[in-house]
Order: sequence, then C-alpha cells, then structure tokens
Amino acid sequence: MKSQVSRVGRRVVLAVVAGLVLAGASVVSASASAAYVDGISDQNMGLWNGNFVDILGVFNEPFYDYFQQAWVGSPPSHIRYARFVTAPDVVAQGGACEQNLFNWYAYVTNTLHLTPVIAVWDVAEGGCADHGVPSNANYTNDVQKLLAVLKGLGTPLTYLEAWNEPNASGVSSTAAAGLWIDASAVCATAGCTALAGDFVDSADQGQKFNPGCAANLTFNTLKSYEAGYVKGLKGATPAVWGLHPYLAVNCEESASISTFTANLPVSATPPQIWFTEVAAWECALRQSPPRGTARQQQDAAYLVDSLMAPPAANLPTHVFWYEIAASGYTQNCAKYADSALYEANTAPGTLLARPAAETVFGPDTELTATTGAASSVTATQATLNGVEVPGGIYEGSYYFRYGRTTAYGSQTGTVPLGPGLSADAVSATISGLAARTTYHYELVAADTAGNTRVGGDAHFSTPSPRLSR
Repeated sequence: MKSQVSRVGRRVVLAVVAGLVLAGASVVSASASAAYVDGISDQNMGLWNGNFVDILGVFNEPFYDYFQQAWVGSPPSHIRYARFVTAPDVVAQGGACEQNLFNWYAYVTNTLHLTPVIAVWDVAEGGCADHGVPSNANYTNDVQKLLAVLKGLGTPLTYLEAWNEPNASGVSSTAAAGLWIDASAVCATAGCTALAGDFVDSADQGQKFNPGCAANLTFNTLKSYEAGYVKGLKGATPAVWGLHPYLAVNCEESASISTFTANLPVSATPPQIWFTEVAAWECALRQSPPRGTARQQQDAAYLVDSLMAPPAANLPTHVFWYEIAASGYTQNCAKYADSALYEANTAPGTLLARPAAETVFGPDTELTATTGAASSVTATQATLNGVEVPGGIYEGSYYFRYGRTTAYGSQTGTVPLGPGLSADAVSATISGLAARTTYHYELVAADTAGNTRVGGDAHFSTPSPRLSR
C-alpha cells in the first residue's frame, strides 16, 4: 500500500474579534496566578527586523508572522497581554512620539487582538521628549487625552499604569501615589483599571551580575519608598499592583518580592500582583563579557519554576516578559540589558531562538489531533483527513496509521507543520487497498518536545471495483 500526504494551508483567522477578547477586561477581581508568562512588554512589537528560521531549517518567515502564529494564536490562546511605555503627554507631543504609540496599539489590538496595557513615564525614547513629571492637573488632562485618543482608534484602553518605576525615576513616593489617585479617578470614568506601584526592585547593594549576585540582598530603600507611597494613597487600596522583579530573577533571590508584598496596604480583598516587566539577562547593562544564554535560561527557569509556581507565596496574576526579540537583529549591551528570547548572530541575519525561549513559553499544552472522515474513497485508495493544532513554538508534525484492524500496521510519511497555535487541516492519500474491505485509521500528531497526541480511531470501507464495459 502506498500513501501520499498533503497539508491544507494554515488557518489564519484575522476577523476583528478584539471586542470579544477584551470585553469586561477592566473588571478586576481575585484570580488565579499566571500559569505561564502571559504578557509581553516590548516597544518594538511588529517592528522586528529579520526572519525566524525553525530548528529544522524548514520554515523561514518574517518574525512578526512567527510571533503571531507561535506565541499568540488567532484568536489569542497563549500570550494575551501586551505593554507599552510612553510619555504622559504623548498626544500633546504628537509627531513620532504619538505615531509610534498608535502603530503599536493598532498592531496589538487589531492584528494580535491582545489586551493592551499602557504605562506612562518621563521617557526620552521612541520620538518622545522628556518633559519631566507633570503637575497633577496636567497629568489628569494628559491621561484623559490619551484615553480618548486610544478609544478613538477602536479599542478603549483596559489597563493604565500610573507611572513606570517611580522609585527609580526621581519621583517622590508621595507624588507617585498622587499620580495613581489621579489615574484611578480618570479610569473610573473611562472604564479602565489603574495599576499602582510599578516599582523596580533596586537592592541596597550594587551588583555586577558576573554571572550571579551577592547572597542575602536587602531592599530597605524599596521598603521605605513603598511605605511613603502607601501613606500617600490616603487610605485607598488599589486592586492591582505592579512590580519589576529583575533582581529577584537575575539574582535568584525572592527577598524583593516578599518585601514588596509584605508592605502592601491591608484590604478586605487581597490585591492582584502583576510582574509588569521582568526578564532574565543574557548580559546586563554595560556588561562585558556577557553572562551567556545558559545563565539566561537558568534565571528564566527560576522565574517560572520558583517565583510563579506553588509553594511560592504571593504568586503573580500576570507576568510580562521584556523583550521578545532584538529590534535590530542583535543587541548592544552598552545601551540596554539584553533579555531577548530571539536574536540573530549577525546584523542583518535570521532570528534564532535562545534556550530561554522554551523556558518562558512553557511546556506544550496546545498540541492536539482530531481524526476526520475519509474522503475520495474508491476500491483501491482513499484520502485520510484530520485536524492538528501544533504546539506553539514546538514545531508540529503528523502522520496517519492505518490497517484492517485497530492494530493498524501501516503508516503514511511524516509531514512537518512548523510552529503555530491555530488548527491545520491535514490529509494523506493511501493507495493499494483491497476492495470490499474495512480499514481503520488514526491521526498521530507530534512536536519537537517529544509529545505525541492521537486523534482517535475512524474507519471506512472500500466499495466493489467498478466493472469496465
């Protein structure tokens, strides 16, 4: 018996479902912890240069297509949140500052259908000028304009971070708390949720990260700042608090997280804790030589296995990784720390996955196989059909096994599907069959992580041969 396999094109669903995906997202309630890293904080989403090439060297596609297929899905089934940092007066500044935000927002909401999170900061990047920390009146006016403009783009903003890393940007704790009060008041009218805190876990001791850190780090400065922030809230109890636990991850010590959570205001309903920005560094800022990809993967595993999983206390509700890929093929640590999960060896060049990519993505929980009905059945051949969902970044493949009993005994050739999270219709034509015979068959899906899924047994019967006249 012979077989011929084929793959029906990957299903790409681009229907505008953002309203369905985002509906009710601004309603905050107690929820389970994040099972995996479910958010990306990356200013360059959609602007990546270069193509992704899979480990088998079979698939070569623009990185933004790969990211949507393998990390997000259509509609989103893995990464569900995206975060952007911009100036509070982005609308007033206009120009490149405003346009970069608009481009990112349209890509995130209209193409990827992710829930957007915007943080404001006195940033001097992406075409924005640093105008410092605004007065409360100006801040309120700026944020109102920002939310109105984003709503006009078709998707109202769901989450607003009052100020990014105030404890590391020269903002007093009292002033930072006042900005959250202002943001919360605006969101009460606009229907969004204002995130409090958004502190970075700066330690009392300096670190060289070569490759690790000194033991027993302390965070008394963070504790003092947080105490002033809570006092400045004047009794308010925010429902969501943000933290950037970079040292917790790259030093593999959880003291900053426990210090942060221990000093949150007491409330009847425990607040959600979001790691709104976190990463494991391949190299720290201005570090040479780099820590290396093995250390990056080790620290990423500490985040996933120790900080995000029981029995760890104070588990985060959502976790945002910074960043997914280097915007210019490679990263220069003279200006930024390098935490990219994909990077090229040269510029220009193809983007390759670092070992930490699989750690951050998590295990394959997506791989599925469903055996379908046979078609084009004749006395001597038939087409076997099914549907496979590949395993995200773990490349899928399939074959059919078939025979006269459920022991099967024969199988078609294996066909690679590549990475992805959307369903693929697959088929294989088998020949050399006997007439008037029942055949059993089953779709078998596999991924590069070694997982296998079977689609269930199905059968068909060949007819009598047609008599020639």
